[in-house]
Amino acid sequence: MSGIGKLLKSFSYAIEGMMHTLNTQRNMRIHFVVAFFAMLLALFLDLSKLELILLFFSIVLVVAAELFNTAIEAVVDLVTHDYHPLAKIAKDVAAAAVLLTAVHAVIVGFFVFSDKLFPLQLRHWQTTGWMAFYVAFIPLGLLLLLSISWRAYVRFKRNHT
Repeated sequence: MSGIGKLLKSFSYAIEGMMHTLNTQRNMRIHFVVAFFAMLLALFLDLSKLELILLFFSIVLVVAAELFNTAIEAVVDLVTHDYHPLAKIAKDVAAAAVLLTAVHAVIVGFFVFSDKLFPLQLRHWQTTGWMAFYVAFIPLGLLLLLSISWRAYVRFKRNHT
């Protein structure tokens, strides 16, 4: 097989991996729908080159994290079908990477689109310096609180059934 043939074959494997992930992972489909609407919105707003680059980079980061997460889950499932604490850690950490990139993308999306969609309402936040706090730390804090509460509930139910 020639060099071009090998290159095309490697592209086809990559496309197969993307299609497998889209077909089997609900979260990947959600990421793609959100990314589609974000890029569609970007077409109608007057975004700078830097804003477009940040938006596109955030989308690619989330999709790549989801692909790695799917690959790690497949390898763990290949190695063992039984519960193993290390298998759980591998899957949980990969999922955490996806969550982190998704939160990052939401924050970037907020900063990119907020001035264009709500220019007057957000001026107060921008001038007081509280915008970053509201956009980044409050959602992350709520997510952390929700995660801890859920874990506590699950452990309580497991210990009392």
